[in-house]
Amino acid sequence: MTRTPLIWGVALFCSVAVHAVAAVVLLWSTEPEPVIEQPVPETRMQLSAHQVKQSTAAQTQPDAEATSTEETSGARLAQGSISQSSAPEIAANALSLATSDQVANQTQALAAVPDKPQPVVAEQAVAVSLASAELPTTTLSSNRAPTDTVAVTQPSFDAAKAVQAQPVALIQTQPDVPKAKAADVFSATGDSPIDPVSLAAFQSFTRPEDAGQAAEDLRDGIDGLLAQVPCSRLQVQFRPETNTLELIGHIPENGLRGPVLSALQAQMGANIQVTDNLLILPRPQCGALSGIVDVGLPQSTDQITNPLLVGDDIHTREFRYASGQQLVLDLTGADYDAYIYVDYFDADGQVIHLSPNASVPLARTPAKSAFKVGAEKQGDPGLFITIGPPYGQEIAVAFAASTPLFEEERPLIEPAGPYLEFLKDRVADASAKDPEFKGEWVYFFITTSE
Repeated sequence: MTRTPLIWGVALFCSVAVHAVAAVVLLWSTEPEPVIEQPVPETRMQLSAHQVKQSTAAQTQPDAEATSTEETSGARLAQGSISQSSAPEIAANALSLATSDQVANQTQALAAVPDKPQPVVAEQAVAVSLASAELPTTTLSSNRAPTDTVAVTQPSFDAAKAVQAQPVALIQTQPDVPKAKAADVFSATGDSPIDPVSLAAFQSFTRPEDAGQAAEDLRDGIDGLLAQVPCSRLQVQFRPETNTLELIGHIPENGLRGPVLSALQAQMGANIQVTDNLLILPRPQCGALSGIVDVGLPQSTDQITNPLLVGDDIHTREFRYASGQQLVLDLTGADYDAYIYVDYFDADGQVIHLSPNASVPLARTPAKSAFKVGAEKQGDPGLFITIGPPYGQEIAVAFAASTPLFEEERPLIEPAGPYLEFLKDRVADASAKDPEFKGEWVYFFITTSE
């Protein structure tokens, strides 16, 4: 036991010694080495000043007329001379204006012309005889300008009567067809040979007058093919800028899409792509179009002479509605003042008279005016119809007539077949009573969904 304090003392001494040695080593290892002084670059700037001699310039007047005036007649000017001359004052021409009494007489003469439209043959241009005033041709003199008085020639009002505003029967004009060269279009095929069938089809659409009978045969073949698809209205449009034939319209079922596209591709050849933008209009809605066509009114169309179109005229617009929305159609009137009947044909074979009906009386719609069918909220004029099930594809038809087809109130909802037969009889009666009767129809594609 007597060794214990000694052991502890030795251990403490050793520990202190070890820590002291460690501290010395640590201080020695962390001491930085002296940095050798580096040479510092020196920069010197030398400035020199020089005295600039200054002087004041004397002000002088420019010689404005240094060049003398000499005679300028002859083939060329004298060297160093400038031609100077003064222009004589020109008297203003005095115009003889018509007096107020003459204007009044002219106004009365125009007012006496009857404003009843006169039929004009579209192919015969009306030649207007205008009184021409012979204008004097006076040789200008270098010294004096002419001061002749020009008399205003009064127009012939007999000729003016012949050119009063008249409704002109519009001539069907050829639309602007995009110009495209077959060499540019078919260059996209690369090194593959050009299909002669595609080349002939391209020529038939873009230059039918050059293709002759071949163009007519191709168009007749496409038209006959489209007409074979049951319960459909199809139309093709050729786009020469992309060398594509697009099929548009509607078919009763999706299974008919493939066979129709394959048949068209065979007629177009390998170098013309056939695409489609078809809609599905199932039966019996598609069958209602046959009865509508049989009413006896022509279908409204704007591109009847477009050589790029082949097939029946299709719907002009597609309306899409979701569940809970109101059935409202924004339409535009015909090109003439007309009475318009708007009907909705549903999937059950019924027709709903959107206008006119018990809440919307029949009225004459001005030409090309915008109007709305249906009510957006309760209390608005028109039927307040909310979209609900069953959902699908249906059509709405607008009939336009220059005289009323019927004015008596019909049931709001009735079978489509008897109504179309009734409408057919009324169109026949109106055409028989009024030789100038005009009418047309157009239909809209309506898609409803949840």
